[in-house]
Amino acid sequence: MIIKNIKKNWYHFIGLLIFSYIIFYKIDFLKIKKIILSANYNFIILGIILTFIMLLIQAWRWNYLKKIQNINYSFKDSFLIYGSGIYFGTITPGRLGDLIKILYLKESGHSTGKSAVSVIIDRLADLLFLLTVGYLSMFFFAKFFISEIIIITIIISLIILAIFVLKINLLKNLINKLFLLLVPEKYKKLLVLNLNDLITDFKIYRLKNYIVLLTLTAMAWMLYYLQVFFLAKSINLGDVTFTYLAMSVTIAAIITLLPISIYGLGTRDATLLFLLSLISINPEKTITFSMLILFVSLLYGLIGLICWWKKPLNHNLKTNLTI
Repeated sequence: MIIKNIKKNWYHFIGLLIFSYIIFYKIDFLKIKKIILSANYNFIILGIILTFIMLLIQAWRWNYLKKIQNINYSFKDSFLIYGSGIYFGTITPGRLGDLIKILYLKESGHSTGKSAVSVIIDRLADLLFLLTVGYLSMFFFAKFFISEIIIITIIISLIILAIFVLKINLLKNLINKLFLLLVPEKYKKLLVLNLNDLITDFKIYRLKNYIVLLTLTAMAWMLYYLQVFFLAKSINLGDVTFTYLAMSVTIAAIITLLPISIYGLGTRDATLLFLLSLISINPEKTITFSMLILFVSLLYGLIGLICWWKKPLNHNLKTNLTI
């Protein structure tokens, strides 16, 4: 069974192969050991503290979105469910496991469509923010990403054109087809079953709600950028500005969304090695920095695991996923 799963999901290990190559052929272990031993742990502690603050903001944001739909949970329960989603998101490619929050809401008697709305909006808020900042960041590295910039610009232009030109019904049919095409098979029933209800429920949200959503999302991401800046300071990464670091980790975060690695191993490291080498940061410090980002990501997942222990789903997870 294990061998069969490995063969089926072989592409998940591409990042691990990249990471192994970097570790064994591109860096000096003794230098990394020296960097870690001489690190300023006060900055690392500050980074850890920010992890908890970010999680509180994100859980509050999701709780806010649910209340607009008249789905009322205590903040404690929302925090535990959100944390559980983070745990499953951490251990699944593309963070698709984060969709487990839909199952929690279904368990309370809400329809799939209604349950999915706040979860998808919450997920899209982070994703759109990440892609927007990543898109803008590519202009800073334009000579390396010129083809990507052109392709993405064309896609964005076509989407905007479609919104203004196509009729609503035609656009809704297009969205239906995109869901069928892009959603993984094992999640398809969960997301597509009540798609019309989902689209209808989106109309509940008003401009002021999206402004609050954007504000909370920006706050959470700014704390993340501050966190990685503290991690960089802890090992004296070098002459790197806050803005350059934010752009670099954003692009790296987008790359890690590709389902070809576990915990972003390899993909994040290779991306940061390339981007930070442009300002002459040595590879040992870059890999140590990347490992610190992995550390706080695992801490994030550990908090999520504790949340899952505190508030697991009452029904079998595998059964829920196939309904």
